[in-house]
Amino acid sequence: MFRHAWSAMGVVVLIGTAMAGCTAGGGAGSSPGRPSGSASGGPVQALTRAQAEEVFETYVRENAAADEKGDTDAVARVEGGRLLEESRAEARLHRARGSKDEPLRYVRPVFLLPQAPQGAPAPRGFAVLSKWEGRETDRSSVLHYFTRGEDGGSWKAVAATWVVTEPPPANSSAKPTPSPEQGKIKVRPKVLPALAQAQDGSGPVEVSPTAAADRAVCRRYADYLSFTVPAGKPDSPHFERGDFTDKLVGYFNDWDEKELLRSFSYEPAGEELPVLRLKNGGSLVTCTLDGTFHDRGRTPGNWIEPEAGGDSEVLLGGAARKWASIEERWSVTAVLEVPEGGGPATVLSTDAYDATKLSVKGVEWK
Repeated sequence: MFRHAWSAMGVVVLIGTAMAGCTAGGGAGSSPGRPSGSASGGPVQALTRAQAEEVFETYVRENAAADEKGDTDAVARVEGGRLLEESRAEARLHRARGSKDEPLRYVRPVFLLPQAPQGAPAPRGFAVLSKWEGRETDRSSVLHYFTRGEDGGSWKAVAATWVVTEPPPANSSAKPTPSPEQGKIKVRPKVLPALAQAQDGSGPVEVSPTAAADRAVCRRYADYLSFTVPAGKPDSPHFERGDFTDKLVGYFNDWDEKELLRSFSYEPAGEELPVLRLKNGGSLVTCTLDGTFHDRGRTPGNWIEPEAGGDSEVLLGGAARKWASIEERWSVTAVLEVPEGGGPATVLSTDAYDATKLSVKGVEWK
């Protein structure tokens, strides 16, 4: 039920794709299923392929129906965690605008069922790559994560984002890409590396043996994005340069205004998601971050005027009021490739250019 920054607002343009990068919200409740594995105690999965298909099909159907009705209670039956927070925030924005969310449907699913080695606990989650219906030719794919509670409750979608899954056609034109419209950001994401699985590309995917250490990249990315503009440091020993690292920091540093003091603070949030092993030996880590954007006048004589009709103004009640300070809470999801043996990580995707606004509050200027 949540808005997609790159589709609704047109902020991000993926170069070389048929359309803007698509991502999604949603979730699925279903029968819990039991961990599957060999009778001899071999590798185990959280659920079978058939059970995962049932979970995903239920999610697609019920999430679309909830979106169409604007029913956040129905959404809560198939979503959980950070994704449910985002959906509820988007529902509040729609109510404030007097608008309605468009139902989202996903097709051509590819199931990523993590397999734990013998003797290890069964994974508590799985992931699905799919296409947004109507955008099947887009080189990007939706990436959903499903988990369930330790009590064996129903499966729910708890995170959703996007990654580029297909390289550009070999015969694609080398002509320069036209400049995007004003207000859009042009990015060139790296294609998702191959996952470690059966040689024929089928079957379960492997869990990273260094998952706990790999997840530390989420804290490093949160710290990297926390700064007061224009003091953000584009270069970091922890991350490769790219559109979701140094270019992103530069984008926020450009928000500097002499009358205003602006800062960002990020923390890892949400539950831990499965860390998958890549064929190149690295790991695929998806992070959900809780961000706080502080915006205030440098002196009592300075005020803030949010963009007319923008999300912040709408959530603050509109009326073109002036504010002494504004605090926004953001939700950001990022997908990272962590190389084997350490070294700088590559950010494959993030929605940080136009994060979901979970809440906005302000102190009115007098």
